[in-house]
Amino acid sequence: MTDDDLWRAFHSRSLPAALWTHEAHLRIAWMHLRRHPLDDAHILMRVGIILLNASHGLIETPARGYHETITRGFLVIIEGLVRGDAAQDSRVFLERHAAALAKDALLGHYSRPLLESPLARAVFVEPDLSPLPGRG
Repeated sequence: MTDDDLWRAFHSRSLPAALWTHEAHLRIAWMHLRRHPLDDAHILMRVGIILLNASHGLIETPARGYHETITRGFLVIIEGLVRGDAAQDSRVFLERHAAALAKDALLGHYSRPLLESPLARAVFVEPDLSPLPGRG
């Protein structure tokens, strides 16, 4: 799926749940950061994810659905990487930064109990192990 196709599917809430993967999350985050400053991208991602989840029938609970700390954490990491990368395609960007954007990358900054807590799901919490890149 091209960046334009993914962008349209995300924002029209027509992206099938099976395609709403970690990679798709990262690609959408990259696209938001290419268009908006971090705080704006974060708000737009939050709203978009919650609406897409709802279109999939997912009911947001303290244990399922949108996760504020994971979303913001990856946005912060991607923002730092975007500054030094001229990639024009999200897949190229992800390939170049695969290790930094691995699904478990935030566990280098957060303990699992903190990251999996209802608090971290509901609001952004600062890392308890090491600062996020560019924030410490």
